[in-house]
Amino acid sequence: MISGCRIRAESSIVVLAVLVVAGCGASGPPDAGGVSPAGPASSAASVATTSPSGSPSGLPTAEAASGFVAEGLVGYDAAGPFRMTVQSLERQRNLTVLRMEVINTAQTSIPGHFGYDGLRGQSVSFGRFRLLDPVGRKVYFTLREKTAEGPAFGSRHPTPTSRFPQDFRPGVRYPVEVYFPPLPPEVKAVSIVPDMPMPPMTGIPVREGGTPPMARSADPYVESSPGTSYRLAVVPPAGEIWSGVSDLHELVETPQRSTRQEGGQEIVALRTDVLFAFDKAKLSKVSTAVLDDAVAETRAHADPAKPPIIIKGHTDSKGDDRYNLELSVKRAEAVRDYLVRKLGSGYVYRAEGKGESEPIARNEKKDGSDNPEGRAKNRRVEISYHIRQQRPDDVTTTAPADDVRGSTRPPAPFQADPGPVAGSLNWQRGNDRLRVDFHPFRRDGAYLVAAFDVRFDGSALFIPVPAPFTGYDNAFSSASDYGAFILVDPATKARYHPLKMYTEFVENYVSVLDPGESGRGYVYYPAPADSVTSITLEAEGSGKVENIPIL
Repeated sequence: MISGCRIRAESSIVVLAVLVVAGCGASGPPDAGGVSPAGPASSAASVATTSPSGSPSGLPTAEAASGFVAEGLVGYDAAGPFRMTVQSLERQRNLTVLRMEVINTAQTSIPGHFGYDGLRGQSVSFGRFRLLDPVGRKVYFTLREKTAEGPAFGSRHPTPTSRFPQDFRPGVRYPVEVYFPPLPPEVKAVSIVPDMPMPPMTGIPVREGGTPPMARSADPYVESSPGTSYRLAVVPPAGEIWSGVSDLHELVETPQRSTRQEGGQEIVALRTDVLFAFDKAKLSKVSTAVLDDAVAETRAHADPAKPPIIIKGHTDSKGDDRYNLELSVKRAEAVRDYLVRKLGSGYVYRAEGKGESEPIARNEKKDGSDNPEGRAKNRRVEISYHIRQQRPDDVTTTAPADDVRGSTRPPAPFQADPGPVAGSLNWQRGNDRLRVDFHPFRRDGAYLVAAFDVRFDGSALFIPVPAPFTGYDNAFSSASDYGAFILVDPATKARYHPLKMYTEFVENYVSVLDPGESGRGYVYYPAPADSVTSITLEAEGSGKVENIPIL
């Protein structure tokens, strides 16, 4: 879930102190996505730097001697190429400061909508940046004025006026700072996951200390030549502040079951076609193996101190509503009784039925015909529980691996070069044609990041309305901009859906593209088992790409 807090104070120092007092601090439940205080700041430490080697195909070449550099498109109808260099990510006492430099690498001035507010005629902030903790499994959003829709605190780029007639000027260096909620002290590195057609930046180290936020006015406007710097106005956090931290939700499906995590909860959905005979509520002889696996997973993950374990029965939409509800209750009770016998009385159990009221897949296809595969997914019994939290004195920091879900690794190191093209697919709608070139996927903490370039091969402007790669069949991921991209492990038949945060996903989007132009796309997924070294990507309506390497 996402935690949103609104606080009123008179100065940035008071506001940041109130962030902890007002219920956004560590006193909240571990699975509530609350902001955690980082503790006292220490002296500044030098930031490790990495030199880039290569650039995304079809995008400008970065030539920076040091720093963490990413390049891509920024904007919507007037998207343009930018280079972003991260200089530091600083953990201060009550907030996190991202310092970077952005450069317009086009030949002309371009708007560069780095915030959600620029389309409304306001000064452009830098709210479209997000921090992903791939080990702690949270996303941190920029601190914003009053609401989630407000402009982000930090650097502001004014809209064109008579005093400031241009947008971002080509080659001019713009120092930028953006503020986030405080990162917990155990977080040593994060990934920057921008909500723009730019690549994610993994392995950005978190340093302690730094200069506190200070208000400043923009430099007077003068025509500037490439290589010169222009300092934007800076608005530090003050007044009423919106602060957001989101837990991450994931979904992995197998032919026998699906497992999804929603913040501090895990939901294991067992297919009733495996557990029961048609129209019956008595467990079948072949159900034992599936249920025993569910028992072992529940024993390993469920927290007895946070009852209850909830068992919910579900049906598809065929048949009478009342009959389906009664059948779903009886099946939930049968699974509950099995868990009680195997797990014992150390847990609290609750069984209930939902009938056909909560489908997770479409009962009908797009053309209105029957969808047997979707109905089979809807016929299920779900076992849900709060996940046992790791204690601070636990030695291990990794989650147990199994046959479909990998363990939690350290954050991926920064890498500017996405690597060679591992496979491609083509998409067409009318006269619009896109080619998607996939690069090797990488493990980042508990997740897998898929990187690809989307190239427009048409002869006129490509406008991504509707978005080209949204899904349809699954209720969990259909709203993702890349919901049509599902990862499949051919060995286990496990299917991995895009990683969700709150109501959105850890991904970017396809922008408006000129003929021959490319934009960098990315989307995060749950990581497959540790033994998996390559995977297949299935694209609804566009085919599949096999054997994409996993690094």
